[in-house]
Amino acid sequence: MNSLQGAFLGLVGALLAGCAQAPIQAPARLDLDRVMTVETFDPVLLSRAIFEESNRVRVDHGLQALAHMDALDAAAGEQATYLALSQTVGHHSPFPNEHNIGERITHVGLATSHAAENAIMMPARRPDEEAVRDYTYAEYAAFLLEGWMNSPTHRANMLDPRVNSLGCAARLSLGIVPGDPTIYATQVFYAKIEKEVFSVKGG
Repeated sequence: MNSLQGAFLGLVGALLAGCAQAPIQAPARLDLDRVMTVETFDPVLLSRAIFEESNRVRVDHGLQALAHMDALDAAAGEQATYLALSQTVGHHSPFPNEHNIGERITHVGLATSHAAENAIMMPARRPDEEAVRDYTYAEYAAFLLEGWMNSPTHRANMLDPRVNSLGCAARLSLGIVPGDPTIYATQVFYAKIEKEVFSVKGG
């Protein structure tokens, strides 16, 4: 690694650390029917919309709703932030204590147990031919869940009966090409299972 690459990774690492540690206040009320625009994008509101839609899907499939956990939001946020900065989708991260979902779970203070992670990138706006108006936060969350549910590995994580807690995160990237904003979203599923070797899955 040359000095320029090292400096770049150091800068991105600092940005990620700032994003992960900055206090994020929950919205005063859950206005999930609010229109989601690039100019006024609210990552906390979309994260909550993803959480609510995830539980709706699970209940529709006869499974228990999952409990919300702030620490899982933080773990999901670490990876969503990295994905938005790198403009990639995956479950690996080059940053210390965040290399995989197992490390990210430990990094936010949770005991090792069973965890799974879903990640996705989707355009932030409707296709031009469908652009009657922008998505609401609830509609966009449903759009993301449809993408996850159409993938067998992501669907398996979504409908895993063993998990009991969920954290979600979403980040907006304006992208390299002007006018091409993209959402990077993650879900982290978790269950504290006694006397089980830590198992992790990525979808």
